[in-house]
Formats: sequence, C-alpha cells, structure tokens
Amino acid sequence: MKNFFYLAVLLAAISCNSNANEPDPVVAIKHQSPFGTDTIGTKLKSVTFNGKLLIEYSYSQGYLSGYKKYVAFSKPRFFQTGIFTRIGGEPQKAEVLVAQITPETEFVSEKQDPRMTLQYAAPKTDSIREVAEQDFLMPSTTNKIYKFNKDGFIVEEVASPSSGDAYSIIFVRNGENNVSQTYKVLKSQSAKTDKVEFIYDTKPNPFFNLGIDWEGNFTNYAVSPNNPLQEIIYNKDNVGVKSTYAYEYLPNGYPKKITITRGFINVDGVEETDSPIVLDLLYY
Repeated sequence: MKNFFYLAVLLAAISCNSNANEPDPVVAIKHQSPFGTDTIGTKLKSVTFNGKLLIEYSYSQGYLSGYKKYVAFSKPRFFQTGIFTRIGGEPQKAEVLVAQITPETEFVSEKQDPRMTLQYAAPKTDSIREVAEQDFLMPSTTNKIYKFNKDGFIVEEVASPSSGDAYSIIFVRNGENNVSQTYKVLKSQSAKTDKVEFIYDTKPNPFFNLGIDWEGNFTNYAVSPNNPLQEIIYNKDNVGVKSTYAYEYLPNGYPKKITITRGFINVDGVEETDSPIVLDLLYY
C-alpha cells in the first residue's frame, strides 16, 4: 500500500498509446488513495502508541492535508510534519519535514528540515502513475511507476533510483483486492526476495482511506481495503516469521484498537515474539 477506498473518477487525459510493458489504459477507473480523487468519509483523527500520542491527521476539503508525528519521550514531542497538496482533487506533492532529535536528553529542535518530497506527475493513462521521490538525507532521487489493475488498485511498483539497482515490488491481490502477498525483484536478478504474506478481516481499513499508515508512511498497511490479521515475513532461506493483529471495532466496523504481536528470529535462529504493542485510534 481494502476499504481504504474512495472511488473517484480520474480527471486525466487518456493516452491511446501504451508501452508493451505497461497495462492497457482503462476508461475512467477509480484509484486507491493517495492517487484517487474521492474525498474521505470516515476521518481518522489520531493514533496513540501504548498510550502515548503517535500521530495526528488533518484534512482540507475532504482530503488528507497533513499529519503531525510525535516521538515517544517521557512526554510525546512533536518532531515530524507531513504536508499533502492537491489541485482539483488530484495529488500534486507530498512533503516530509523532520526535526533533529537527541534521545539521551529528549531534545527536539524547533526547526524541521526537509526530509523527503514526492512529486506526482500528471496521469498518462488510467493504469499508470509516475512519482518522483527525492530523499534529502541520502541524498538521492528515485523515479517510481505505479501500475493499477482494472479496479484501481496498485499491483506493481517499479523503482529506478539514482544510485543502486532498480527493482519492482509486486502486489498480489485476492478477490477482495486485499494484498495477499508482496515480493521484490531486483532488475539485476530474477529471484523473488522480501516475500510477505497477509491474511485479513472483513472490516474497513482507515489507513487505506488515507494512503499512509500510523507512522505516516505508504506501506503494506495502507494498500488494502481490509485490516491485516496475520503477516508472515520470509527471509532469504524462505523461513517465515509471523506477526498477528487483533482488533476492537466501532459499531461502523472501523477499528478503535489494534494489538500487534510481532515475531522475530533470535540470535539462536529461533522464532520469538515481542511484547504486544497497542494502537488506539480516535476519529472525528
């Protein structure tokens, strides 16, 4: 990255010519967030992490316009800003600014510097979207192409970084258009790596509506309309590590609490689990 879905007619020019490696254009399909143009119905206000404020979301004209993220010191401190710009409902730009942090003294600078910028190109077809991602920390630029199925859900991300190997991330979707599996393929190789598998509930996923997760990132938790119940991450030896997600729901079906138990492989090669973390979700 599902009820993260807001169907919107894409106001884009339809190209009649398609590259042989690109899916054919589809007339007026509706894209998942953040590429779609539908406004958000049920708006997430904030998320707390084990009782401490983690992130707050803001909206303008029915769209996500930004977020404020907090670091979990003895008292949560505001340290990161996300800004999203749209014109006529179409995404144009996303910016992330980050403060300097010293964990030992719980210092957070007042000034926040640019960390990352995403520039959304004008649509060429209804099944292809291009994004230029500039990382000011590395520094580096990565040009990305997102490919969509006929229902408007992402099925592939093709990345061409300014340095390093190009790669593709494949999103395998089930009948409900939830991502059942993702894997990565480097341009210099043919083998599948970084395989992850998911199982879902049947309830609406609020992060799908936003196009970002509780960390402010576009991840697997924000690309499916329903909420993950189980996640299995495979290593290079195809050994899977399982994490589980348990939910408490509101009457409208949206989760109000998520308990996450993450698995990991210890130094002896044995699978263990971390202590559960709890996310509490508050809505407008």
